[in-house]
Amino acid sequence: MNYSLQRDQTGGSLPASSVSLQCLLDTVLKKLPASIQNNKVIIVNRIHPSFMIEADPVTLAPVVSELINTVGRNARNTIITVRAEKFRDTVMLVMEDPNNYNGYALSFSLMGLEEQARFIGGDISITGARQRVATVSLSFPGMCTMPFTAESWMLT
Repeated sequence: MNYSLQRDQTGGSLPASSVSLQCLLDTVLKKLPASIQNNKVIIVNRIHPSFMIEADPVTLAPVVSELINTVGRNARNTIITVRAEKFRDTVMLVMEDPNNYNGYALSFSLMGLEEQARFIGGDISITGARQRVATVSLSFPGMCTMPFTAESWMLT
């Protein structure tokens, strides 16, 4: 994945004008630890290819990676789906585990990520921690340049 970063006069990185959230997630998924696969966990990227966001991939990717790893480590024998939604100037990355193995452990593990989420101006939440289906969301600021709503496209 090429993010086409440019250098400014001081040597810092400037983000490209837009980033494919699907490509960013694909890059993260390629680096999943073997322990997640050993738990018989499959993570499916259901983000549309044209879901483009205006965000810095250098700061966003590590947070997304740690979140995916945390959710994956706390799952067993399941298929986790990842989708994205947009709300004005906020993007929400939503992971759903239909076979919630241990919601208490997942909730506790996610508490350690809250500081990373705040660093990018975001927030992490979990719903259904005590139920069969758990949904973990990462919301963060980022203008979405996707030409349609998330509901108008479904992956079959």
